[in-house]
Amino acid sequence: MRTSGIAFVLLSLCMSACDQPPSAPATDGLPFSASDETSGLLVTGSQASGHVAVQGTPVQNVRDQRYSFTATSTGAFPLAKGQVEVHSVRFSGEEVTVHADVTCLSIVGNEAWVGSQTTRYVSDGEEVPERTGVSMVFRVVDLGERENAAELASLVLFFLDPAAQDLAHCLTQPDFPILRESTTGNIQVKAE
Repeated sequence: MRTSGIAFVLLSLCMSACDQPPSAPATDGLPFSASDETSGLLVTGSQASGHVAVQGTPVQNVRDQRYSFTATSTGAFPLAKGQVEVHSVRFSGEEVTVHADVTCLSIVGNEAWVGSQTTRYVSDGEEVPERTGVSMVFRVVDLGERENAAELASLVLFFLDPAAQDLAHCLTQPDFPILRESTTGNIQVKAE
């Protein structure tokens, strides 16, 4: 997957900003809206959470995938904190369980892009240490609380290269991974 020049520049800026402690933006005496994600300076309180159950295809080699997550923005956009727990069953019968720490969150309307770094990857009961520390991303759509409302969510996607694809995912807000109907659970997306 190629990253556009703009995304690379944004990622580079974000990576250099990650080496510095977050600081509050200068507002020149004007009120600052915490939900103003376009400022790129400070966003706190936005959050997404939920339980997802989606079906994959043989192309992804994911028959069923369930995950639960919490993500809350923490400071300089798009930084966030939270947790993700994933359980996948592949078409081969392999079962994969993953735990990841949320690193970023981006919200537009009722859609959220979440990036994370894996902290534990288990395949058929065996730890796979080389899969820890890799970027894992997904996106979700909150379709409300009305009766029989189906939520939308993607499968989780892993990037095995060392680049911080989790942050690029939140910064660029791509129409990827593909959204699917979640057959159970509830997704909440709130921009504060």
